[in-house]
Amino acid sequence: MKLSRLLKQSAIRAGAMAIVKLIGLVGRVILTRLVGAEGIGLYQIAYSFYGLLLMISGGLPTALAIITAKKPWLGWHFFKWISLFLVLFGGLSSMIVFWNSPAISNILGNPGLGYALRSLAPAIFAAPLLGLLRGYLQGLERFNIIALSELTEQGSRIVFMLLIVGHLLSHGIHVAVGGGVLAAFIGVIVSFALLTIYVSADQRKNPIAPVAVSQLPFAWLLKASFVISLTRLLIPASDFIDAILIPGRLMAAGYDTSRATAMYGVITGMAAIMAYTPTLVTQALSHTVTMRLASCWQRKLWSEFRRLLALSLEVSWLWGLTAAIYIYVYARELSVFIFNTPEAAEPIQYLAALPVIVGFRELSTSVLWSQDIKKVSFYGLLTGIICSIVIQYVLIGIPGWGYIGATLGIIAMEIVASLWNLYALKIRLARIMKLLPSLALDAVILLASMLLVIIVSGHSGADSSRSLFGFLLETALFFSAAGVFLYIRFKGKLLAG
Repeated sequence: MKLSRLLKQSAIRAGAMAIVKLIGLVGRVILTRLVGAEGIGLYQIAYSFYGLLLMISGGLPTALAIITAKKPWLGWHFFKWISLFLVLFGGLSSMIVFWNSPAISNILGNPGLGYALRSLAPAIFAAPLLGLLRGYLQGLERFNIIALSELTEQGSRIVFMLLIVGHLLSHGIHVAVGGGVLAAFIGVIVSFALLTIYVSADQRKNPIAPVAVSQLPFAWLLKASFVISLTRLLIPASDFIDAILIPGRLMAAGYDTSRATAMYGVITGMAAIMAYTPTLVTQALSHTVTMRLASCWQRKLWSEFRRLLALSLEVSWLWGLTAAIYIYVYARELSVFIFNTPEAAEPIQYLAALPVIVGFRELSTSVLWSQDIKKVSFYGLLTGIICSIVIQYVLIGIPGWGYIGATLGIIAMEIVASLWNLYALKIRLARIMKLLPSLALDAVILLASMLLVIIVSGHSGADSSRSLFGFLLETALFFSAAGVFLYIRFKGKLLAG
């Protein structure tokens, strides 16, 4: 196994995910200018509902990817049979949403969502099939075509969304946003067509022998996908709870509705976005390393498994620490230059540690899943969410503690979930203590790099007059210095194997 190939695959995934996020951000900015605050609110609610529905079957692609990585000859046969199930499930769900869109929009608290929900119905049918096909290709480690399909889907969705919204804007915001949501289906269809052509060509080159249905371990797959789906459902469910809990407790603390909504937007739409953005790297690493770990575990290559695990955790730690230092020091600049307001600076600093914590949670979850231990991450995340709800309910209601309470709840959720995974991995405390000097040295070197950049640039961290050019220059200097350190730190390991 070549670790350099793993890093190349992770880089491809990270790059594709970053571009997809960037395209989405640009589209959101333009859409906001077209439809205003009310329109973007309708859009967000509709997509939150869409995300929840997709996560019901969201464990199937990952379970298929894991079993394909372990037994590639089974993957294609599983894909064909599960596709039939998803056609029935997706079709039924799509029709239910389409015909009951008025009732669902009332339940969601906004009758104007009916048109958007009807427009989402086709995507509810098609998106699970696309996810399943990507899961199959993930198990085969075809990350290049997966990345291309994601870029194709996002690009198509944003282009058609803006075209449709611009065309329908004269008919009112509800109609324009509802029509724009139909672009989700267009993006899915374009991406699915691309992957279908690729898989068809691959099947002609490498035909797969038929397998009897009785030989397919459906029980394992359904059990694994159910647990994974439950785990992934927790985050969308948590987002819905936050949308209700945080503004409500802020109003209990004395803020009016407008101010409470604005503060909620700062926390979840600005600070959390900045803190979670660096985790794209660890998400990409987790996405690729899960398949390798599963393969090593299946073949009982324990030394390779431990080496890959150790390398992945080191990468996660160093990248997370680098991002955390940068976010904390430049919180004000990130708030002003990206969001055009200094108000997000304080909560951004509160959440600066998230890249380290989230990186460990994601990788440890991948390790547990590769060992067929899937319930642990679910219970850990569930416990974390419960702790977050309690903390936010108590602290946000205290006047002046709005931002502190909300961010502490987010951090508590991630810490509890990470510690739960740590316990399940049975990593001994003595082993962790042995690593502390090395981890502390990493922190000292990266902090010294940041201090050197600040001294060389002639600015202090509290200087509010820094120009955009100066900020970008300091960013480049810091990540260049950090990059040199990371290269030296991993030089021998990157070329291993």
